[in-house]
Amino acid sequence: MSVGNINVDIVFYIDKMPGNDESVYAREFNISPGGAALNYAVAATYYGHYAYLVASTSTHILSQRLIEEVKTMGVDVRYLKLVDELPGVVAVFVSSRGERSMIKYRGANEFLTLGDIPRQLIKEANIIHLASVTPRLVEELGVAAKTYGTILSYDPGLYALEEPENVVKVARYINIIYLNKPEARTLRPTGLTQLLKRGLDLVVVKKGGEGAVVLTGGGRALRGFSDPVRKPVNATGAGDAFAAFFNAAYLDSGDPLRALLHGLSAGTFKTFCKGSILCWDRNLFNKQLEKTYVEDLGKFDEVRLGELI
Repeated sequence: MSVGNINVDIVFYIDKMPGNDESVYAREFNISPGGAALNYAVAATYYGHYAYLVASTSTHILSQRLIEEVKTMGVDVRYLKLVDELPGVVAVFVSSRGERSMIKYRGANEFLTLGDIPRQLIKEANIIHLASVTPRLVEELGVAAKTYGTILSYDPGLYALEEPENVVKVARYINIIYLNKPEARTLRPTGLTQLLKRGLDLVVVKKGGEGAVVLTGGGRALRGFSDPVRKPVNATGAGDAFAAFFNAAYLDSGDPLRALLHGLSAGTFKTFCKGSILCWDRNLFNKQLEKTYVEDLGKFDEVRLGELI
């Protein structure tokens, strides 16, 4: 089950960012479904798992058309909450090198509450992934999930930068946390080790083109890198594809090293796609899997951790 945001992603492919009072032409333009929870759910279905998407979304016709598109990909959207508000929108500007800048408007995403998440789903889910939702909602859902022994993963997004203390506080309710490099550096090695001391199984630090690092509750560090088999086009949503495949492989195998292998391969594969969601080609994914390398670095301390992130 994926809980979080649904967005309308408007992507402009440009040669350079405009300056003040300047206009530039886009080489290409794309409107697609987006939002961290939606991206995750689509990727999970491509891995082969059944995915429920739980979110608050707009009744706006543009949102509804994109949701119909996601349904055709196999995502179960029956538990979406519809609100008469403007949709969440993300404007993405992608350079010729695949680098991106984003402007976000939360819109209908603001109205998701614990009451919108069916208790039966919390009980029956093998794993619940929360993406870009408040630490408060994580805590509220975490209390229920602990009752049923459901695995919880959390990608706090901007909340890791805006509310790092609260993110650390809710660690006792979750099993896996996903951070990017700036978020991990905001928490610093001390904060990352505090997360593990609060009972987390895994801390996953996504480093974009530099790969990723996984810290285990047993005090070990894993590291990996994926060499792209194609030229990257758009990195938007790559972290969500990473998390979906990591969670799914970890759920199937219980092996964080195997999970890292699949997560890195999926995240890199996503960069070949123009939209924000994973475009799927099993043969190409298998080629990317062959170009992905992971290793167990053994025990770590805070000094070594600072070097890793």
